[in-house]
Amino acid sequence: MPDQADGLRQWVQARSGSTGLADPPPRPAQPEPPRPKTKARSLLFTSGKGGVGTSNVALNLAIALGELGRRVLLVDADLGLANIDLLCGLAPRCDLGDVLVGDCPLESAIVDGPAGIKIVPGAHGMRTLVEVLADGPARLAAGLAALEAESDHVIIDAGSGLGSAIATLAAAADEVVVVTTPEPTSTADAHAAIGRFRRLPHPPMLRILVNQARTDVEGSELLSRITATSREFLGMVVEPLGYIRHDLGVPDAVRARRPYLIEAPNGLASRSTRRLAGILTDERGSRARRPGFFTTLRARWALEQVGR
Repeated sequence: MPDQADGLRQWVQARSGSTGLADPPPRPAQPEPPRPKTKARSLLFTSGKGGVGTSNVALNLAIALGELGRRVLLVDADLGLANIDLLCGLAPRCDLGDVLVGDCPLESAIVDGPAGIKIVPGAHGMRTLVEVLADGPARLAAGLAALEAESDHVIIDAGSGLGSAIATLAAAADEVVVVTTPEPTSTADAHAAIGRFRRLPHPPMLRILVNQARTDVEGSELLSRITATSREFLGMVVEPLGYIRHDLGVPDAVRARRPYLIEAPNGLASRSTRRLAGILTDERGSRARRPGFFTTLRARWALEQVGR
């Protein structure tokens, strides 16, 4: 026989979703689904001459992308004057050169960098040319292709110069970023690098980045000037990526062997670099992609071996 509290009990049960029976045991927490694989965007950084800060730009831009939650693979492809590890204060057990000659497996050369990025250190003073390393480059490219499949961005620091090795790397990249500074000699060398890429059978998308701009106006004007002269005199479409401001804290960070994004997070260079990372992130998915960088690179090296 219902009592005076029966209506209250029914109201509480309705509010709580209880039926009066024993509640079922809680469902075990479902594991988070794996992040879907995406086509990594490959950007190769190079310059017409040394001393313009190409490695520093590539490293800190990779970190800025990592801070935005991007999975970044940074490869120091300089086989002789590599310095990404030095700029990070790392002491890797082996590097790209050791992997190429077969003295070290790729997984032993990969190191963790700031903001969760993965770094493959380059070779220091490597005396053996890539062209005579038999299947070493193809083996390396095959191993890196697996890492690329788990990345959102692959950033390759190719160093400076206009040699055939950089041309081979550039032909496999989605985009090539030519780094320059406001100095006239650096600007002239940037035009020379752009002209070199024009002669490739299938030129990559070219972009220009001005480093060490003393003012916003100087950076913007130089970007406009290089894109205009490249189109008028070289017949090349070069898109501006942006500029990084001159910052007295950058040399201090280099001496401390720490990325300037970490050593001076609020400096002009750091703020500029984070702005560029935001631009790249906003562009994601809006640009055409080549096949995977390292898959393409492996195929090109195989063809070159056959040709020899």
